[in-house]
Amino acid sequence: MKNKPNQPPTTAEVAAYFQGNEATNYQARMIHECGQNVKTYPFERVVTNPHLLACHHRFCPDCQRMRGQNWASALRSAINSEFTHTSKSDPRLFPNWMAITLAGVPCAPLDLRKQLETLLEQLSIAGAQGFWRNNVRTTLRLLQLDVNQTKNGRPRVTPVFTFFMGVSRNLINLQTQGQLIQRIKRDWVQPADPDNWADVQSCVIPTATIRDRNSLQSKISRIIETCCPSADNQTFLYIVEQLRGVKTVAVYGTQRNLFLPSRISQADDLRYEREYSVARIAEDLSESHSGRRGFEFLSW
Repeated sequence: MKNKPNQPPTTAEVAAYFQGNEATNYQARMIHECGQNVKTYPFERVVTNPHLLACHHRFCPDCQRMRGQNWASALRSAINSEFTHTSKSDPRLFPNWMAITLAGVPCAPLDLRKQLETLLEQLSIAGAQGFWRNNVRTTLRLLQLDVNQTKNGRPRVTPVFTFFMGVSRNLINLQTQGQLIQRIKRDWVQPADPDNWADVQSCVIPTATIRDRNSLQSKISRIIETCCPSADNQTFLYIVEQLRGVKTVAVYGTQRNLFLPSRISQADDLRYEREYSVARIAEDLSESHSGRRGFEFLSW
């Protein structure tokens, strides 16, 4: 796929990854037909329910664009709700938000799953510590994958986690003093070859103005839209298999209820991927809205 850096891929570019392979060709058809009422998978039919026009494929650019907008809108709502309970005349009382970026260690595509399990376990351990638990109110965690090549031409995949966090004033002070980054590094993985490592980054996110929040919302939406890596066909399909069932977006903390619709949507998409792709007239979901389930189950 040859899309511009930081630009989401087109539907045709993603569908091309799945074409030409008997085991995945049906996924190319699903992505090509996303949003259309005429479907050919697994048989030709016309879908009349507008809620069932989307293909729900996790790598579909159109579906991913909608997911990005929904998650970004949810975070915007979380920030807006905080401003309704703070003094608009005292900037010191404004909500405090930060972004932290943590890069994993570059690995072979077939080792991505093991790497992700290690990183997620590390995040769970760190999140259970009193320092983070007492200073972080809400966290939106996004996963991106960077694909590069070694000098001998072998592909390497680097998982990168970006956290958008509502934090205490204490964390902002530590960031200003340059002490927070040291704490983050202490709690994160230590690579064997730090020279080829992207390290960790942290910054304060301005949210005081409408323009600030518009910019943040756009950035989050774009990160989610571009989580699909650009790679050769074989590497991409390896990544698809390694990511099976892995959440690319997660939310933690006290404001989780504001993210509930997006969380449910992601859970439905993951179940759709993990279990079945049911394709029948007006019923394209593994759990149909009508509650009826037939025998036309086809593995994802």
